[in-house]
Amino acid sequence: MKVSSNDVRVLWLLALMVLMPFSLVEARGLSAVTPNLAKVKPAAPESVKSGSLLVLHYYRPDGNYRGWNVWAWQDGKEGKSYPLSSKDHFGAYAKIKMSNRTDKINFIIRLNNWEHKDVDHDRSTAIGSAGVSEVWLVSEDANIYTKPSAIDFSLKIKNAFLDQLGRISLNLSQPINSKEVKPSEVVVRVGSEAREVRGIQTKSSTTKQLDVVLAKPLSGSDLSRPITVELPGYAPAIVYARDALDQVTALGAKLGAYADSQSTTFRTWSPVASEVDLLLFDIADVVEPSRTIALEPQEDGVWQVNVGGDLHGTYYQYRFKSYGESRIVADIHCFAAAPDSSKSMVVDLGRTDPAGWDAHEVPKSASQVDEVIYEVHVRDFSVTDQSVPVEQRGKFLGMTHLSTEGKVSTSLSHLKELGVTAVHLLPIQDYTASLTEYNWGYWTALFNVPEAQYSTKPHQPAETIRELKQTIKILHENNIRVILDVVYNHTSSSFGYSPFDQAVPWYFFRTTSDGQLCNESGCGNAFADERLMARKYMIDSLRYWAEEYKVDGFRFDLIGMHYPETIKQVAKELRAVRPDLTIYGEPWTGGGPTHFGKGVQKNTTVAVFNDNIRNAIRGDLDGKQTGFATGDGGDYESIKRGVMGAINDFTASPTETVNYVSAHDNRTFWDKLNYTHTSLNERTKRSMLKLAQGIVLTSQGIPFLHGGSDFARTKGGNHNSYNAGDGVNHFDWKRKQHYKDVNRYIRGLIAMRKAHPAFRMRDAAAVRQNLNYIDTHSASIGYVLNGKAVGDTWGTIFVAYNGEGVRTNVTLPSGKWSVVVNEASAGNETLRQVQGKAVLPPYSVFVAYQND
Repeated sequence: MKVSSNDVRVLWLLALMVLMPFSLVEARGLSAVTPNLAKVKPAAPESVKSGSLLVLHYYRPDGNYRGWNVWAWQDGKEGKSYPLSSKDHFGAYAKIKMSNRTDKINFIIRLNNWEHKDVDHDRSTAIGSAGVSEVWLVSEDANIYTKPSAIDFSLKIKNAFLDQLGRISLNLSQPINSKEVKPSEVVVRVGSEAREVRGIQTKSSTTKQLDVVLAKPLSGSDLSRPITVELPGYAPAIVYARDALDQVTALGAKLGAYADSQSTTFRTWSPVASEVDLLLFDIADVVEPSRTIALEPQEDGVWQVNVGGDLHGTYYQYRFKSYGESRIVADIHCFAAAPDSSKSMVVDLGRTDPAGWDAHEVPKSASQVDEVIYEVHVRDFSVTDQSVPVEQRGKFLGMTHLSTEGKVSTSLSHLKELGVTAVHLLPIQDYTASLTEYNWGYWTALFNVPEAQYSTKPHQPAETIRELKQTIKILHENNIRVILDVVYNHTSSSFGYSPFDQAVPWYFFRTTSDGQLCNESGCGNAFADERLMARKYMIDSLRYWAEEYKVDGFRFDLIGMHYPETIKQVAKELRAVRPDLTIYGEPWTGGGPTHFGKGVQKNTTVAVFNDNIRNAIRGDLDGKQTGFATGDGGDYESIKRGVMGAINDFTASPTETVNYVSAHDNRTFWDKLNYTHTSLNERTKRSMLKLAQGIVLTSQGIPFLHGGSDFARTKGGNHNSYNAGDGVNHFDWKRKQHYKDVNRYIRGLIAMRKAHPAFRMRDAAAVRQNLNYIDTHSASIGYVLNGKAVGDTWGTIFVAYNGEGVRTNVTLPSGKWSVVVNEASAGNETLRQVQGKAVLPPYSVFVAYQND
């Protein structure tokens, strides 16, 4: 008789039931429901006439498939959601049909709209020559099974965590009756030494989770030794230290590789490692190291070694031995790395400074509200700029030229002409993409390393550093500050694919109680900055960029994911380096709880994006809903609160709000207009764009402009162009000539704002005392600024916005008014004088002043 693996499993269970009391069988979870593999049958046909078919079966031990679906795609094509709408004896399954024949289908199993990924990385399966494949998957198991009989459903401890030094949390593959588990039956070992168990704690009698309470807490020195826990009838499980590592911190340690011409000191942190080796490589593209040197353990989990000689340009990795495994990874604290991020490189940072670096003058900012921020992706900005040398197009240095293309200024000349005070660079920290792969950069791998693809010498990491410093220096010398878009909320990889997790497994990423990755970023993981050494990593890295590269500020991607304690400490320590740094972020997450939302930033000196005024001005992000500047109606009260710097909304002062109508995400403002109004004439759309940016640039707070919006930037309607390439994302400098009226108008608004402090009040009291709304008796908004009270050369300033498609009149306060902004022109020069009433054309801004 032929016996299958499933038959063996059934016979084993029957035998065990005979030998054990029934209560003990129940305690071991043997009555739990698992798939009846004998009844599982394939659901796919043997072949399909056209296209490709993948039948994907999915099993969850809890039996709850509500909201779970499959996101599937072919290489180079958009993905699509497929429901797990069919059921069988295994669980739920989806039929994924592609219209063309393909040899592979990629997939992710997710909860709802990216609330959670079942396995944190992309998976794929081959499609057979007949166009059909069928696979079986188990929740939290990364394996792809082509036969259900190959799946092991035996009882086991899935994971065991040490979140407190005196308590081990267990997660089991199937529920058990916890009342039948006696403390005396549980065996905990540290190395070969048994530790006494005092008790078992659970939340319910039938559970997959229970806590083992030790009679005596473990010590920090125990954590580098193998720790195991064993329940009777279960195989021993490794205990991984997680939150408990906050009891073994090295907050004052200087981590990284610090080099000069005489020697290099290597220092890293891994309190769970029993050994750490330094692997040195003469070149990047070799597997075997030229030397292996052991690091010596120091206090609080620090490992260190000093290696003599000039190692500048030498590649290296660390080999961490922990939890019975050997893990070879790049140094998460390194300052230079190979382009593929696999190896770190020793760099003597003093040799990367361009001529005049130390002496060059850094532009200062008296207040965050004095900034006019211009968001730029390095490659987009110059990749098609014909006036930039070919080898520098799309590179850091492509931003440094006093250039013109045809009839318009480009590159650095454009920034100076426009009058912005700072460029906000989309992520330039090392990210996971090939040198030729377009990406916005929100895939950070090594946070202290500049991205190689923006260098003219990408295979020379020290030169990449030099070119970035040279770019920053030139921008500074032209009075333009540099703000980095930083992505400390998640990394490009996690668990076994991440150098963070391999250095200290289970520490740097947020996980649920049962060990699942949290996905607050929507990108598969969340950086655990609530843990002390993760927070230290983040702050040390930010200080490094502020000190070594002299950057002038930071924009935090998804700052809502970070804990308030982290951001407060970030602000405190960064302002000790540079009091005038500009610091702001997005007060939301990619899913899950928001820790640093709008309002939490009060009195932290950190600003957040004001999506209230954004939505009120433009309507929704990608749909056809209109706002004040994009069609009839609009949220007038949100506009008014935004104009006042949100002080009656969520800020303590105008310095805490970033006002904007578009950014790299979602449709550009121009594309939003085209999508919302398919038949609207060009003239009206230009007026809407001028009105929208006019509100941003006359409101209290920090104005933020999406790069290229000053000449009606388009991405052809693409609302998520993060990897869409140059054809969609490049700055089309020819549009600057075509939309020269828009460009001149925004230049004029910027010049007016910079010249007049009445638009840049720094505290809430000044705004409340010196900004007063008037009754316009129309569908417009009007207000008066007391310029004299805030040191402005214009005594009284009148501002009005018409957000309707018809002309309207507003009554001016008494006296003659000098008009400086109307529907066609903006700036500091008087266009004409009026009194009594002002006529506001459809979708227009009006600014006038008078002096007593």
